[in-house]
Amino acid sequence: MELEPFVFRHEGSLVGVRAASEEEEPVLEEVNRFALRPLARDEFVAFTLDLCHNEMDRHFSRFPEEELGKINGMVPGRPLMERHDLRGSLPRGTFFRSALHRDGERVSVRPDVYVLRTADNGDFILNIEGGVYRETSIGFSFRTPECSVCGLDLRTCDHIPGRTYGDALCHYTMRDVLEVIEGSVVPSGSQGTRFVAQQRQWVGSHGAPESARSLAEALDMARAAYHRPIEVWSKRVWNEE
Repeated sequence: MELEPFVFRHEGSLVGVRAASEEEEPVLEEVNRFALRPLARDEFVAFTLDLCHNEMDRHFSRFPEEELGKINGMVPGRPLMERHDLRGSLPRGTFFRSALHRDGERVSVRPDVYVLRTADNGDFILNIEGGVYRETSIGFSFRTPECSVCGLDLRTCDHIPGRTYGDALCHYTMRDVLEVIEGSVVPSGSQGTRFVAQQRQWVGSHGAPESARSLAEALDMARAAYHRPIEVWSKRVWNEE
């Protein structure tokens, strides 16, 4: 039985603002890969985000480093949204490049995003630059939540993330990332990351990012779906003389 992938949000934070003179030519060249006409440097502002990392977050989940490498390659070209609102609003910016950042044992995905200096984006940019909008989040899907205690798919075992079994604190590792959907500016994240960094939130399996659920609710739903009996039936054939 093949299980549905999970759709998740993973929050982080803003790291900084890139000055107009910093790497001007490379930035222009990379931004203009996504523009329909060449943009001048004063037409946009670029921000750096720490999108997600390999440490355990407050929802007791974490990325292995190999999945961060996959995410890093998927981020360029994806949109920057507000509050994961994929139905009610259009993107504020576009991620134009990304890099892995190492700080000791911590590895994070650190992309750059450009936001056009339009009248509609004026307050949005000002709130980021003023430190009001600080936290960010990544929306993505992945195939398998691997239990740290038994190594099985978390939907098929009895362990609960956040509980201790012997000397081990149970958490789950996110395996087989399938897609990066978007990055968002959010009021609060779970990984403690900001502009530069992001955090995460459980969103049920087989659902859009708008249908956020708690970890316990999502896990109960996933386990119930996995253990639901399968009905088998066949058409009866009558032999008539």
